[in-house]
Amino acid sequence: MMKTTTKKARLNASHLLLWALLLCPLGANAGNKHAIATTQSLLQANSHPYFINAYTLKERETLQSLYQLNEYQLLWFSAKHPVQTINQLLNLYTNAPTQGLIAADYAYIKLEKQWHTLQKSKPSLTQFLAFDTALSLTFLRYLNDLHDGRVPPKRQNFYLKPKSAIDFVSRIYTAIKTESVFELAQNMEPKLHPYQQLKIALKKYRHLNAQFKEPVHFNFDRTLRPGDWSTQVGKLQNYLNVLNSPSLTPKIETNQNQNTKTNNTYTGSVVTKVRNLQADYNLESDGVIGKQTLELLNTPLSKRIKQIELSMERLRWLPEQPSGPFILVNIPAFQLWAYNTDKAKNTSLHMKVIVGKSYADDKDEDKKSSLQTPIFSGNISYLVFRPYWNIPYSILTEEILPLFERDPTYLERNDLEIVANFSHRAIPLPSTSENIQQLHSKKLHLRQRPGRKNALGHIKFMFPNNYNIYLHDTPGISLFSRTKRDLSHGCIRVENPSALALFALRNNSGWTEQKIAEAMYSGAPSIVDLEQKIPVLIFYSTALATQSRVSFYPDIYDHDSALSTAIAERSLGLVAH
Repeated sequence: MMKTTTKKARLNASHLLLWALLLCPLGANAGNKHAIATTQSLLQANSHPYFINAYTLKERETLQSLYQLNEYQLLWFSAKHPVQTINQLLNLYTNAPTQGLIAADYAYIKLEKQWHTLQKSKPSLTQFLAFDTALSLTFLRYLNDLHDGRVPPKRQNFYLKPKSAIDFVSRIYTAIKTESVFELAQNMEPKLHPYQQLKIALKKYRHLNAQFKEPVHFNFDRTLRPGDWSTQVGKLQNYLNVLNSPSLTPKIETNQNQNTKTNNTYTGSVVTKVRNLQADYNLESDGVIGKQTLELLNTPLSKRIKQIELSMERLRWLPEQPSGPFILVNIPAFQLWAYNTDKAKNTSLHMKVIVGKSYADDKDEDKKSSLQTPIFSGNISYLVFRPYWNIPYSILTEEILPLFERDPTYLERNDLEIVANFSHRAIPLPSTSENIQQLHSKKLHLRQRPGRKNALGHIKFMFPNNYNIYLHDTPGISLFSRTKRDLSHGCIRVENPSALALFALRNNSGWTEQKIAEAMYSGAPSIVDLEQKIPVLIFYSTALATQSRVSFYPDIYDHDSALSTAIAERSLGLVAH
């Protein structure tokens, strides 16, 4: 009790000293030319005294506007209770990892050290202003990172609809004056449900990683099948229990009786949990622990934490979802979700998809990227039933014409025809040697007729974009049984096109399941405009969370690796002196 009282007395004494400093040397100088000139000099310099590298132009302009609102006077010390307000800000930085951010990016150690020094010494006006502007600069960076992300999405080749611009100047100024720094940070945090779920998952996985004294590792002598016996079954049961626990701080059992036949028989609930794990990772959900499942179990929790952090970063790039129907494709998950954000009319649809090839072993970087499905957003505006497949020139020259040279009947056997243009009314031309040569020179084109052999199946979903990407049906339905489905040239094949068409045409009068089936198997192509355009997001996230568990996916395009590198490089540019 005595120690607590003494500590409070010392704290109050330091606060009194700070207030004395504020009222005397700074109060005398408030509003004078020297104070204004000192502040302006700090804000107009190429870099801040606390940081090694220069301001960005946007940061400098924002800070100048912010201090102009306060007549170039100390901003944080103008709050009614500056000590509490500053402490609240520093606590935000300390807890930055809860948002998947890096505390060191906001120089929290440097700021805390300087804050203690200011409260115990007699600093000059310049020292006060340097600290004050450092608080403003780091708070601006924190809010921007929390709301918009640390790395611009375009630098990662993510071409998404931009978020609405935020007036950080007025928000920061108001938050300081009203002592609502924490509340402002909360408001800047993404409200997207997937983000909030990952934030919860991050806390849980950090807790687990800290609790395990060493990385969890399983080493079965052979493939473990339901009914088999192993001394590691108890350990496996415990590990899966904590992973699936709804608690954010699950208790890890360390004293288990693993030496009886009953406890070490691989059966019952532990098999069910393994099957659920396999389903989450797009593996065959058979409960058999082979090479792939063992690799999942042995993935370090530190890697899972990194996946969650990177996925949260990408979710910061997204604007709030609009009210109404919405379609999301997550490339690494090979999954599509179609749902209505209006809960009163909520209809959820979930299906497998096939996406662009990763070519993980291909050394040609241009080829790798050209076949990957791009990340972007758009609006589905119309459907095409019984579509022609207008064959891209790269596929024509690299794949089809070489086959035709070996087999002159190849075009006819595969319902391929030469046309002068890609309109539905184009008249097919004979496959003469002259016309074939004009295919090579792009003077003529090749397309595939509608029908059972058509690569686009019976329907395609169009959202005009610069990448010529769309969703479509496919005759190759057996490919959906594969767990890794990066098999296309970039477009996205959907498992259940008729259900997706029913979802898309929900606001078009008269479009029933029967009418959709008739259109899909009619004789000629037809185009149907949607009464209501549907936003579609082609996204990339290797971690998604629900209330019950987190699903992780392979980084098939190496986007996680690229983003991790970009964040690390960005942090190097924020190093404090």
